[in-house]
Amino acid sequence: MKASLLLGLGALAFPGASASPVNQKEARQSGSKSFMGSNLYFLPGMSDDDQDAYINDLAQYGAKVVRVWVNGQSGNGNCEKGTKLWTQVPQLETTLGQYNDKTLDAVDKVVNKLVQKGIKSIISPHDANSLIGDYRKDVYYDHWNKQTFYSSQDAFDAYDKRIDHILNYKGASSGKVWKEWSDAILAFDLQNEPMSADTSVCKNNDQKGWLCGRATHMRQTLGADSKIQIATGGIGGDISHECTLISAATKCAAIDLIAVHRYAGAESGNPGQWASGAKSWVSQSNGKLVFIEEWGVNTSANSPESELPAQAGDINNAGMPNLYWQFLPKKNSGCSYDPKTDSGDQFGIFVESDTDIAAVMKGASSADAIQDWSKVMG
Repeated sequence: MKASLLLGLGALAFPGASASPVNQKEARQSGSKSFMGSNLYFLPGMSDDDQDAYINDLAQYGAKVVRVWVNGQSGNGNCEKGTKLWTQVPQLETTLGQYNDKTLDAVDKVVNKLVQKGIKSIISPHDANSLIGDYRKDVYYDHWNKQTFYSSQDAFDAYDKRIDHILNYKGASSGKVWKEWSDAILAFDLQNEPMSADTSVCKNNDQKGWLCGRATHMRQTLGADSKIQIATGGIGGDISHECTLISAATKCAAIDLIAVHRYAGAESGNPGQWASGAKSWVSQSNGKLVFIEEWGVNTSANSPESELPAQAGDINNAGMPNLYWQFLPKKNSGCSYDPKTDSGDQFGIFVESDTDIAAVMKGASSADAIQDWSKVMG
């Protein structure tokens, strides 16, 4: 997710070459159910007790998947969206090719906690926003820029080594090698919002083959028979940027899941917006599974108490699995934060608030999925 998409709320595009459409009637009769979950990029930075409380809340609501990131966290009692972070998590790489496994230890800890509550994880191994050059910049920004990272072979090789290290990591808490831990890990993203820092790269259909090259390398490392999926991570950011369904992704055999990132306007202004979108996305996916990896209610313009069930109901009617951005941990009284006034991210909804999160999550679990996810989620 990036702040710029607030400028285009309500935009909707259906990009990409048309592919053979999935038989929707057959898919909806397959017996596969949809699911819902949440993103929470700072979950590894929370205290043990706060992690447990948050994960327990999500489990009680009926969450099936949580998306976490391999990134740094400030710790030291600093506030992040209403939560105090007590665990300092370093960046995985501050020198290219040298990895600090304390980062992965922190992620492993929460993935292990999640699976014990019946919740799978999607792990995003890197954030494309680090290539913009703002406060998120990292070692990849230091060596390449937002264009050359996706076009230079030396950048490809460096990123593949990062992926190999992450997939071959053995958990400090779980004792599991991640690439073998399909019970806990649903998927790895290629990256969070690849090419969003410069969408000209994806609008030109990824001419240097970054997407399929990284996916192919990831699949080789995971193993051909691994149940762990490879997800696109939201190519180009919000779907309005017209990159989500480019043929470089839909025609790549190593990519399993097409991740949609979309931040829509109010449901009342565009009834059925998610259902119509879902049918179009699936028809363009070339048979790949499609899910909404990020979506959110603009709380500065709409009441989450009414808008969350309105949009989630539309999504669930379409049978589209989805992860909200973000169901936030119960607000800490020591942190002054209101999503409504967060100019860069107005989508957060606190757990244990007046918004009925449980109802929409249970609605997802009872909905027939638009595609058959049984082999992935089973």
